Amino acid sequence: MLRTNRAFSPDPVEAGWRVDLLSYPLVAAGFFFLFLLFAFVPGGVSGASDLLHGPDDMMRVLQVLDFDGQGWHDTVQRRLDPPAGVAMHWSRLSDLPLAAAIGALQPFAGRGGAVYLAVLLVPAILGGVFAAVFVWAAAPLAGRLPVLVPVLMMGALILPIQQLLPGRVDHHGLQLVLAMLACGFLVRATISENAFWALWIGVVGGLCLAIGIEALPLVGAVTIALGLVWAVRGGATASLLLAFGAALWVTVLVLLPVIQPPSRWTAITCDQMSVVHLALAGIVLVAGAVAYTFEYLTRDLTWLGRLAIVGGAGSLGLGAIVAAFPECAGGPYANLPEEIMYWFRTVSEAQPLLVFARRNPGPAMAYVILPLVAFGYSAWQSLRTNNASRPLWLTLCVLVGTGLALTFSQVRGLGYAGLFAGLALVPLAAAINRRADRADGVLVRVGLRVSLPLLALIAVFACFNIFPSSKGGHVAQRRAVCDVRQAAAALNDPKGLGASPLTIAAPIYVGPTLLFLTGHSVLAGPYHRNVGGLADNRRIFAGSEKESLETIERRNVKAILFCTEFARLSRYGDRLPFLSARLTAGDPPGWLAPVMVGKGFGLYSVRPGAGRRP
Repeated sequence: MLRTNRAFSPDPVEAGWRVDLLSYPLVAAGFFFLFLLFAFVPGGVSGASDLLHGPDDMMRVLQVLDFDGQGWHDTVQRRLDPPAGVAMHWSRLSDLPLAAAIGALQPFAGRGGAVYLAVLLVPAILGGVFAAVFVWAAAPLAGRLPVLVPVLMMGALILPIQQLLPGRVDHHGLQLVLAMLACGFLVRATISENAFWALWIGVVGGLCLAIGIEALPLVGAVTIALGLVWAVRGGATASLLLAFGAALWVTVLVLLPVIQPPSRWTAITCDQMSVVHLALAGIVLVAGAVAYTFEYLTRDLTWLGRLAIVGGAGSLGLGAIVAAFPECAGGPYANLPEEIMYWFRTVSEAQPLLVFARRNPGPAMAYVILPLVAFGYSAWQSLRTNNASRPLWLTLCVLVGTGLALTFSQVRGLGYAGLFAGLALVPLAAAINRRADRADGVLVRVGLRVSLPLLALIAVFACFNIFPSSKGGHVAQRRAVCDVRQAAAALNDPKGLGASPLTIAAPIYVGPTLLFLTGHSVLAGPYHRNVGGLADNRRIFAGSEKESLETIERRNVKAILFCTEFARLSRYGDRLPFLSARLTAGDPPGWLAPVMVGKGFGLYSVRPGAGRRP
């Protein structure tokens, strides 16, 4: 048997950190009603579209509504890039909360009312669950005030909490809740050296991967953290990595048939759970088995030896994965055709932080200021503390460092960065609270207790407001300029464009909104699997007149929606943007008939026979 180290209790973790379970419903209820109060506005179907924040939220609702007539594994959005449609890489698992809410509410509120209430209530409920999970996860780090300190520190989570606001029904909010749950298990596993907690990390990590492949960095961070815990502590901590790897592999194996139909169980899919990710989970299991075996066979290993063993096993395993699945080595977007990479480079959340910061220095600083502070504090503590508590600080360093690396690589990593930073700053808040206990005066004690979350909020908001950003840096900020609701009435008019379903060429970022508000189809949306539609959409708006007309004829496009603000996003290169240039100048070609034209906005029908013009 492996020798067992005495479970360590690193400062500020103290005995008696268990949280009264009655506090969780109180925290959850408080956040639930806060979200309701924030978002309570009248509406029906149009109200739901007002609540939904962006294309992905619109598409999530569409996927759920289509679920009523499609099978579990059928995730094809048939009105996107018709006639074949686009098989979305999203998991049906993340459709379940919204589908359950709509199904429960529809008998009482009707379809439109059910959709509106669901997009209002589901994020609110997830927000309450997230609050309760965060309090639970941070309790071991909060010392003698396990409820107060995490509740106050939730004020520092302003950026990740945005994924839980009403209307945010994409899968990111659900992933944040599960990621926080995994962090709570990781903190407990690190402190107690109990493999029971590590097993649960594997289960939650596998579920996160099934919901979205964006969870890979979380799984990687946990693997590195548990590997470092064994390297520093040795002994029974080897069982933590083994238990995590075993539970992760089994969970991915069980969920793979849930995500993929039988015909694709052995298919290589880089942007969705597949055999590639089962193999990756297997590498974690093998690394854990290697660590456990070496710990069982010898007790003379130094921490450098253990680090070399687990690091070598992981590196060899990753090398084998790259050799076996080279198409996934560069990530899910590495193999996109160059003709649509122009779009991918314009997506703010997919840009490296330093590139994003050139146009948006304020938001860029707001995204990293708290993670940088949290990483510095955790790194400092890991260097100055004794060996007993070092694994916990190293674990926090790995989590926050992973979030920072993700954000610097792609801005979309800010959710994880903010989440991990909020958790890692709880020990600092606890230390300040202990000082508050010794301070004189009620106001001084109260001020000290709220100082860290208050300073965190001030720092984030100051970055947003002091440093200027370029105009229209985010799609949601431009929606008012290109509000397709203005065109919805004309597109739905049964005596006009609404007489029969049409295919519309429109800016890709408003494509999902058109699908949501009308019964028509669109050529393209902001999704990497929409290769054909993205390429043809570009040919229509950014090609020569001949190329535009030929594509319109070939794709049977009957209407054009144009928005000047979104046209600026295109990177035309050496292409001649005939149609975009003409529509921007307010001089549409003769083969387009104006239906509704405003400032920077225009809806046109394609005249019969336009594609056969010379």
